[in-house]
Amino acid sequence: MIGTNSKRIDLDTLRTELQGIEAVKCPPSILQEILLVVENPRSGAKEVENIVERDMSCSLKLLKLANSAYYGFSRQVKTIREAIVIIGLDGVKNVAMSLAVADAFKKGTPAERKFLEDLWVHSMATATAASMLAKEVASEISPSLAYCSGLVHDIGKVIFKEHFGANYMEVFGKAREGKLPISLVEEEELGVDHARVGGWVADAWDLPEVITWVLREHHSKTGPWDRAEKPIGLLALADAIAYESKAGHGGNFKPRRTDHPTFASLGVDDKAIKAVQAEIIKRAGRFSELLRLAG
Repeated sequence: MIGTNSKRIDLDTLRTELQGIEAVKCPPSILQEILLVVENPRSGAKEVENIVERDMSCSLKLLKLANSAYYGFSRQVKTIREAIVIIGLDGVKNVAMSLAVADAFKKGTPAERKFLEDLWVHSMATATAASMLAKEVASEISPSLAYCSGLVHDIGKVIFKEHFGANYMEVFGKAREGKLPISLVEEEELGVDHARVGGWVADAWDLPEVITWVLREHHSKTGPWDRAEKPIGLLALADAIAYESKAGHGGNFKPRRTDHPTFASLGVDDKAIKAVQAEIIKRAGRFSELLRLAG
């Protein structure tokens, strides 16, 4: 176990060390560009097409995905424009954002890669659920930004694994053995949890302020949530849906259930929650396939 010495690390020092990690200091530029389009109401399909086409790697991966069993289209998709028409603009934006961060979930020992694959599936499930929920209620976050917040809400765990290696896997093991929230064990062993580190990463990547805020606060503001805090509540509910759907695993061995009383403040009815959950269960097997095709 990492032990109490890690708590003596000054958080500013730790933040500086983490910012030296390749995944942090070299942000996925296509993610930033897609989010700029998302935030600009005057932007549309042409801007997304141009962004994806300029990134040869993303363009090739997206077309490979569009022509795979992942979508199962009967006709060949040859261009990004065709992909936007067939998959839909939101679908292409979400896939492009997912492809932009996928490589971070592929590094390490076999045990670490298994942890990261489970975390990837959980993150994809949370992203998909968050986007669907954002369409159900009035909130300060759009479905696309909600998708991104779900996609990277646990990026702090990826960075912890990259920095601490096997020692972080021991933190994960302690949470599993004690059936504890992993954020609690992170605080005990590291002196900081993945949510705050996720906020640091979002800052370094220059992500929209609402995403940085949601990542940083998603374990500290536990509800009920007022209108301004709904983006955090929607992520919390999406996270709970992902766990109940058994789509991957995010390392939290004491997750909240979707029937927790605090979720009533979001105004999402049980029928909508069950519909989102059914969709996540249906798509769960495809999330691992996307990670494989992103290689």
